[in-house]
Amino acid sequence: MPEDLTFQILDVSYEVEAGRPVIEIWARDDKGRRIVLLDDSFRPYFYALLEEGQDPSAVSAAIRRLSKPRSPITGVDLVEARYFGRPVKALRVQTVIPETVRDYREEVAKLPGVKEVLEADVRFSIRYLIDKNLYPMRWYRASGERVQRNDFVADAVYRLSSDLIEEPSLADVDPLEGLRIMAFDIEAYNPQGSPNPSRDPVILIGVAFNDGEKVQLQAKGHDDKDVLREFVELVRRKDPDIIVGYNQNSFDWPYLLERAKVNGLKLEVGRKRGAEPSPSVFGHISVQGRLNVDLYNFAEEIEEVKVKSLDEVADYLGVMPKDKRVNIEWWKIAE
Repeated sequence: MPEDLTFQILDVSYEVEAGRPVIEIWARDDKGRRIVLLDDSFRPYFYALLEEGQDPSAVSAAIRRLSKPRSPITGVDLVEARYFGRPVKALRVQTVIPETVRDYREEVAKLPGVKEVLEADVRFSIRYLIDKNLYPMRWYRASGERVQRNDFVADAVYRLSSDLIEEPSLADVDPLEGLRIMAFDIEAYNPQGSPNPSRDPVILIGVAFNDGEKVQLQAKGHDDKDVLREFVELVRRKDPDIIVGYNQNSFDWPYLLERAKVNGLKLEVGRKRGAEPSPSVFGHISVQGRLNVDLYNFAEEIEEVKVKSLDEVADYLGVMPKDKRVNIEWWKIAE
């Protein structure tokens, strides 16, 4: 039986189940529970911009002939839009499995009458947010029927039975209030210069939480298997909603993933059982069910800071006086 739910969106991901995509909305509700809402009604699509004077029906038929059983083309619809201010005609090409959009994009782009392929590189989960006009960290209302799922680390899982409607009564609530936030940084043993994850172990992981707890996970010698295990267990125990770091998308996460692989471990730090952090084509690391926020991306937008080191950014933001910092250059860590 459907329940009325009020919740704050934290993150959105998706999985392919039984040959169709299922959107996973990770949220916390107004009772403080961490919940997941599933929507299997949304499908991936992209646009084929037509050459002027082309017959849309002929191009549409050619596109339909590209359809493959694994992820059939389920719709080719003519739309009129504006492109760089000019009115244009395009075909909206819909399929089933998001990963196949890339393959169809390449094939459609080669067809006679197609000038350009557009919006084929928009991530499926982002496309869902855009089309549904949804914003992470805002509060919404919807109906959902509770389902039993053992693969989610959550208090409850629901299958959506209505659209999401923004909840205006909670618009002024601090979006971070009540959320669990974790920050982390790793250090690797590097006697031969720049650390290499296939060779050099993680010797220290510093972790801090917004409840005031601070933890240092330190390796015994050069064996980092226990440190990696302890890190996973710590994340599971504290169950943060948001994980922050500085340049962790380019360094910390890839390094931890490779070290886990070397040690025969899985870095299961998300809210989906069996899933590890995964990179996108644009370099962002997704930790399912948790917002992974790389503060380096924000630092890149600060024009006044020319050198984007953590030290320089901290100076600009006034985070900590310089005389209270303890800095060790990376090439001295092995000492």
